[in-house]
Amino acid sequence: MIDPKKSWVIVAVLFATMFFIWGPVNASSVFFLPVVRHFKWSRAFFSLLVATAPLAAGFSSPVIGSLMDRCGERKIMIAGATMAGLSFLALSQADSAWAFFAIFIILGIGITASTIIPAALVITNWFAEQRGVVLGIAFAGIPLGGTAMAIVANQVVNYGGFRAGYIATAIPILFLVVPLVVKFMPTSTEIHKRKAGQVAAEQSLFGLELSEALRSRSFWMIAIAEVLFAAAGVGLRVHLVPFLTGLGYSPTLAAEVLSATFVFSAIGTFAIGRVVDKLGGRTTLGLVFVGAAAGIATLLAASHFIAVAGFIFIFGLAGDTPAAIFPVVVTESLGAKRLGGLLGLLALCRTVGFAFGPVIAGRIFDQSGSYTGALLVFIALEVVSMLVIRATLPLREEKARILEGQSGQAEPATSA
Repeated sequence: MIDPKKSWVIVAVLFATMFFIWGPVNASSVFFLPVVRHFKWSRAFFSLLVATAPLAAGFSSPVIGSLMDRCGERKIMIAGATMAGLSFLALSQADSAWAFFAIFIILGIGITASTIIPAALVITNWFAEQRGVVLGIAFAGIPLGGTAMAIVANQVVNYGGFRAGYIATAIPILFLVVPLVVKFMPTSTEIHKRKAGQVAAEQSLFGLELSEALRSRSFWMIAIAEVLFAAAGVGLRVHLVPFLTGLGYSPTLAAEVLSATFVFSAIGTFAIGRVVDKLGGRTTLGLVFVGAAAGIATLLAASHFIAVAGFIFIFGLAGDTPAAIFPVVVTESLGAKRLGGLLGLLALCRTVGFAFGPVIAGRIFDQSGSYTGALLVFIALEVVSMLVIRATLPLREEKARILEGQSGQAEPATSA
């Protein structure tokens, strides 16, 4: 019998991990200008250096996901959190572009190994019920951490410089997150015992092999949604401040609008779990994409602040919740047998969206002198994401399609 308190301690540890590791990532703009001014680099050059972190995170995701399927989440999380903490500490001492480049690569791998993928795996394997609620609570640490750590880092950077700021972000990771994971995160043996007790009640914990999933329709529909959702969300957030300032809003107000979306994102991520548990992941995710499209559409009238307020509320509540819903969708359609490997591959797809979203918006603005075309593209991406998620199938139907395909291949061989 598992103590319920232990389960909720695990959720609290995952929340803290998201909060303190993703917090500095979402607050990275605080460090941007101080570093650029110190080294006298161009903004474009430092942006390229920073981009190595998400690229490293994305390209390492399939390997890390597969390692978790084999070695368990706890060991990988400990290593990843330690890498992330030491990386922020190393950034405080970096004195060249090559140093930043190398450290950002390690940081990206550490973030992947310690946050979203292991959190989704632990929650899926440990919780037979209320997975949506639990995912929502844990993943709410991402936007809340960004909001809080931006304030803390900004104060430290203003008083002590960017090097002190990086040290301040490393301390809670190394002296709080790592010890919490070591002490409270369940071992592979505990998780296997937990899963064994759920098998009779939930066949999805078996699921498809990785090779079978790659031949399924649902995997590729989810992959397309990951790319398009990431492109629209990141592309919009990167260009939101310049878009608003171009309409006459002050840079301070534009930045406050961006911060407000993170606050509402935390509320939406926290609340969406109950909806997922009631309606299912696939239905909920489709509705969220519709909501995100509606939120972006309000910006077409952003010259009126009431439209901007509508964007903060609608897009803020819906825009970031897919990160907490995708693991449920994957489990519903493909099962949890190779969930780590599947989430790793899908994280790589998300990285593609991260890379192309801002570029799409920037290119459209350079060609037209307006962000209207980019907004229309992002609305379309959200709508297409909704349509492809509707095309996914439940696990039982995916298994049936695979068996039908195998029997179809066997018949000609028998006849021969």
